[in-house]
Amino acid sequence: MSEGGQVVDLKFAAAQGESAEVCFEPVGTTFSLRDGEAVFLRTAIANVASLEIVSWSNGIGVWVPYPGDYAIIDSKGIEIDRL
Repeated sequence: MSEGGQVVDLKFAAAQGESAEVCFEPVGTTFSLRDGEAVFLRTAIANVASLEIVSWSNGIGVWVPYPGDYAIIDSKGIEIDRL
């Protein structure tokens, strides 16, 4: 991911008792979360300042600098997708 650099996992979650969609752009990968479920964006810490996060009712859009090396991780720490 980042050779010798620090990596961070950014958490995106639905509130308890609620549902939410998390969409990672510019590729449009979307996850539907329910009742406290979460996904994490794993990226180099140097990329954090370049992320654009937009929210709307029941959703979050996360724009990442592209191209790049990003992993989507589930709450068990398993990689479920790559951007």
